Amino acid sequence: MTSAVDLEALPRLMRLVHRVPMHMRRFTVPQRLAKSHHRITPELADVLVAEGLPHVGTGEHRLFDDYDLGNLALHLGLVSVRRMTMRSWANSLNRNSELADPAVRVGVLPRCPVPPHDGPCQFQLLRENGHREPVTALPDGRDPVAHYDIRLTSAWPELAQAARELADEVADLDFFLLPEAIRWDHEFTMRARIADCGSVADWLVREGERRGLQVRFAFGLLVVKPYSTPHCWAEFRTDGVWVPYDPLLLDAMRRWAGLDRERWHPYRSIGPVLHRLCGHFTKVASHDGAWAPISLPTDYVSEETP
Repeated sequence: MTSAVDLEALPRLMRLVHRVPMHMRRFTVPQRLAKSHHRITPELADVLVAEGLPHVGTGEHRLFDDYDLGNLALHLGLVSVRRMTMRSWANSLNRNSELADPAVRVGVLPRCPVPPHDGPCQFQLLRENGHREPVTALPDGRDPVAHYDIRLTSAWPELAQAARELADEVADLDFFLLPEAIRWDHEFTMRARIADCGSVADWLVREGERRGLQVRFAFGLLVVKPYSTPHCWAEFRTDGVWVPYDPLLLDAMRRWAGLDRERWHPYRSIGPVLHRLCGHFTKVASHDGAWAPISLPTDYVSEETP
């Protein structure tokens, strides 16, 4: 059904989609996954294709790009997996900001990225300050092989004026999930006016450094229940504290996850759900140098948890 979709927004949205170069796309998503994962029905897919959605194949054999579908689902307000995930992030942000520096345990469940083999898998797990810890897991293991025991910080200073002025320059960017090959291209970001959190974080750091601000790149975990996820953001030195800042994700949660706009104004830190591991984008877990898929089940813990 397309009755709940704002069809008048489609021409502008499709122009944004086409700002991503065609050769960056990977047409791997069939119609059944477009419906189950992104809530894009065959009827809606027909409308999107008529508006110019890139695809290959015809009819029921059409294949789409996952980034395109994810972006369209978010911007069209569909109840997709990504939108529901974003709601869980907003819920955790609200809760963590109200608690007194909550303690959280994040389990680590890496999956082998190479064909099945005998014996356990050896992973290299990212730890604080960029250190790597060797961990061992059975290929079909269901229990965490390690944990991150994290004490989150509930309250953070607001950005100083110079950092706010810098942040204002990316306030009009549209949140778009981007392929890795174009995510770090600053020229593309500022020309196309679309970006994801990594794009904006890297731009804020490079431009902030050029202007003499104390700013650094951060990579770590977006710590949310029930599952944490790897994430990138910028940090500004404010009142002697490195303050995490992610304007794009904050805006996305305000737009699509019901985050209160007055309480969570554009200059407020989402630090209550962030845990820094290092200062560059990298793998959380690797297996013989290959990027290992990872699941990070997360829950609050009491002081008595071992």
